[in-house]
Amino acid sequence: TGRSVTPVAPSEAMQTFELGRINAGFLLFVGLIASTLVFGRWFCGWACHVVALQDLSAWGLKKLGLRPRPVRSRLLVLAPWVVAFHMFAWPLVRHWSSPADKPMPSVSEWRLELTTDELWATFPGPIMAVATFVVVGFLIVWWLGAKGFCTYGCPYGAFFVVADRFAPVRIVVSDACEACGHCTSVCSSNVRVHEEVAKHGRVVDPGCMKCLDCVSVCPKHALRVGFAAPKPFATSQQRIRQRADFTWGEELLLAAVALVAAQWAFRGAWFGEPVPFLLAVGLGVLTAVAALLLVLLWRRRDVTFQHTVLRRDGARTRAGTIALVLLGGWLAFTVHTFVGQRLHDAALAAAREPLQVSSY
Repeated sequence: TGRSVTPVAPSEAMQTFELGRINAGFLLFVGLIASTLVFGRWFCGWACHVVALQDLSAWGLKKLGLRPRPVRSRLLVLAPWVVAFHMFAWPLVRHWSSPADKPMPSVSEWRLELTTDELWATFPGPIMAVATFVVVGFLIVWWLGAKGFCTYGCPYGAFFVVADRFAPVRIVVSDACEACGHCTSVCSSNVRVHEEVAKHGRVVDPGCMKCLDCVSVCPKHALRVGFAAPKPFATSQQRIRQRADFTWGEELLLAAVALVAAQWAFRGAWFGEPVPFLLAVGLGVLTAVAALLLVLLWRRRDVTFQHTVLRRDGARTRAGTIALVLLGGWLAFTVHTFVGQRLHDAALAAAREPLQVSSY
């Protein structure tokens, strides 16, 4: 008929805050946060298409003999919060700083718009769609481990993490538990389940997506879904500082490169298609890891990444040489993209300026 329901995606909630349009995406997002306050982070484990893509990628990598380990970073884990702020709060900040230039409707002016005749307006084109599948799925999982994008890129997960901490429905344990560790070994969300339940009697890590894999493999049937008093300020076993993979200097490098690459290098157009924001986030994270690996190959005598030895006793292995060439090429492409985007923006700004006519 030419009209449809507005896209059912949480990202559409941006239009609600910026333009005052209460669309299907906004209602979905509010409903998901509300349900997470009760049932925990169930949507991620059972309905999110990006999680499904990452699980499929992990399955494919396993078939290829690749079993990536989760990378643990203390600063990069804050990336979802930064992305969420950029998507949902930054427009408000810009409006408050210059209300005349950035007019925004008040809450009383919001209007219900549940249908549209431009369904595909906010969706990526075919090239960017394929790139998103490759980067947010395959490459992120290969480099950062299972659920890598959820941990280091997903802005919606930032909201779900907070809501999950107050949810009364959790994975709980009985006295039959023998701490065998089967539950932890199958958890694709990288939660140390056996340590969580031993310390708290339940899983408190908000990274738990309630997929129930741990429940299904428990040989003693000690795990189940049940009600338990929330422990919103409990320390998760996964977040123990000693398990971080990098020094604070390396962490700062990761954070700086990720921010610059995501926001300023990959926010242009490729092959005539604009780069979607979440794809830019994924590219930024991968570029940060690439930059750090180059630094490690320069500074450390021994470097191993995702079970591959890149440097041993001060000498690069063949895999290390290949990695050096590929990583260096990617960073060169990133710099080229950054400079090209800056020149393009400067040219557009110059073209918008009114022509200055001399009086002579």
